[in-house]
Amino acid sequence: MDRNGFNDRATGQLMPTVGGRKAFVAAPLPPAILDIGRFLPELTRATQAVGELKGIGRSVANPLLLIRPLQRREAVSSSSMEGTYTTLTDLFLFEAGAADAATRGDNREVLNYVRALEGAIDGLATLPISSRLIRDAHRTLLTGVARNRGATVEAGELKRDQNWIGGSGRIDTARFIPAPPIETPRVLDTLMTFANREERPSPLIDAALAHYQFEAIHPFADGNGRVGRMLITLMLIDNGTLPQPLLYMSPYLERHKDRYIDLMYAVSRDGAWEDWIAFFLEAVAESAEETIAVVERLQDLQRAYRERFQTARRSALMLRIIDLAFERPVRSISDFAEALGVTYQGAANNLNELIAHGVAEEVEGSYPKLIRFPGVLAALQIG
Repeated sequence: MDRNGFNDRATGQLMPTVGGRKAFVAAPLPPAILDIGRFLPELTRATQAVGELKGIGRSVANPLLLIRPLQRREAVSSSSMEGTYTTLTDLFLFEAGAADAATRGDNREVLNYVRALEGAIDGLATLPISSRLIRDAHRTLLTGVARNRGATVEAGELKRDQNWIGGSGRIDTARFIPAPPIETPRVLDTLMTFANREERPSPLIDAALAHYQFEAIHPFADGNGRVGRMLITLMLIDNGTLPQPLLYMSPYLERHKDRYIDLMYAVSRDGAWEDWIAFFLEAVAESAEETIAVVERLQDLQRAYRERFQTARRSALMLRIIDLAFERPVRSISDFAEALGVTYQGAANNLNELIAHGVAEEVEGSYPKLIRFPGVLAALQIG
């Protein structure tokens, strides 16, 4: 990237970097002028959808029954955008200890995303949105990954070499060159200051601005897209927009990946803030509405299962097994037994009855023996 179309409308400055190229250093947030009228309909819809999602989150007796499967759904989509592919079912199989799933490095990396997100959310209890919190998430994300997927990167450390986007591995043909390493700590700290400021006219617009800025900085040698999407969730929890982490946008962003990337680039090059924010709010609204639909499907299915098996002749353990299945729909019999505090045989007897009724099924050839709940897995899918 030399000037590469950048002009006086750009939202930052170009600075010299390696190979005689120019890197982009984004100006501090917030932008001086935003025409809110250009995205007011999207803001209204997104605010209403998030409010409805917030209400659903408060009405659920045990939010973990929804949060945990939704986080794994997010991890699959967010990782897929960066070239790490698995399915939600395969991820659950891997987490349950399936031997064949364990041979796939992508599953480990996607599960790392879940662990990184969970750890960062827990970290909000003692830390603000900060470089430390973000670096800790990055460290977890890249722990134990395959060498061609970031293992040569120093996990949890800011980039030491200039990175770039596009260009088939060559900086001289790169589409975008983010902040040079020497500028990265400063501009990242400035972003964290913005994320923690007291005056927040619109938390959703703030999230849109901060996500763009993080991607423009690209502070790590690898994993920037995934950590940047975690930042959206962290900001909305930290500022009280959502009491639980129920909004995940990666499935929507994955479906509109080219537009997503092009609009962020247009902010840097042309100062096209309003177009980017309108898209982001559209993504928020669609994602919230999709999540509401998923939550309603899960709640309806859980209610149907409980009503079906809630009779005097049934073991109370069966209802507890059903609840556990909505938290993690693939488990070993031993895992069920441990979670319930019963014997292996006690868990197996109840699971066998659920299998006989078509609610659960044994994963063929699995060792240890795994049980999955296909209805729950189907309810988690979009569409």
